[in-house]
Amino acid sequence: MGIIFFVLGLCVGSFLNMYQYRLARKYKLIKNKKFKIDNKRSYCDYCGKQLHWYENVPVISWIIQRGKTRCCGKKLPIQYPLLELSMGIIFVLINFNYVYLVIASLLIFSLVFDLKYMIIPDRTNLALVIIALIFFRNNFLVGLGSLLFFFILNRIKIRGSEAMGMGDVKYSLFMGLFLGWPNILVAIYFAFVVGAVVSIILLIFKIVKKENPIPFGPFLIIGTIVAKIYGEQIIKYFFGVILN
Repeated sequence: MGIIFFVLGLCVGSFLNMYQYRLARKYKLIKNKKFKIDNKRSYCDYCGKQLHWYENVPVISWIIQRGKTRCCGKKLPIQYPLLELSMGIIFVLINFNYVYLVIASLLIFSLVFDLKYMIIPDRTNLALVIIALIFFRNNFLVGLGSLLFFFILNRIKIRGSEAMGMGDVKYSLFMGLFLGWPNILVAIYFAFVVGAVVSIILLIFKIVKKENPIPFGPFLIIGTIVAKIYGEQIIKYFFGVILN
């Protein structure tokens, strides 16, 4: 059964790669592409030629083609097989919990999209919030509190720019609904601490410049995952240290 979920995860990862590219083009985040998207199935990212089925086999096609397109020989991102493999592993770990499979797919999509384009798409935020309202509505007040907290942060200006993007604000509603109290605190604390540490490291080693913004969404998403899995243990450990 694990093999079935792994293959299903690979296919979902392949779909996420494709949809990420198309959504980025729709948002006009990818420029200088002369060909039209229309409604045709998978096509080359660079020349627009429609792909054959054997060019779309998750991971395997990328390996056989040595990370390049067959039609124009352009280099394909390593992100493609990595995302497909990651989704395969995630599907095996989550297994039969279909709600969590959908949530995990949306979270990984948002994480990668924000890393590449500095945006958490409204579509994925809306889908996450709807799912959370259906299955985690008992945490409604926590969701509102989380939304208000991040909205206030959004109003703060640093060097003339917003301290928090609206995509992050909208995502915070899902965080509160999904995690509830007090796990939401773990997610927020993790995101801010790890985000600060990673940002400092990137600046010290000059991987990014001071004027270049660093997306905060991925830290929120990773914080959400950590809090959902380990939130209770972290809180118990934290209070154990304080009481001792």
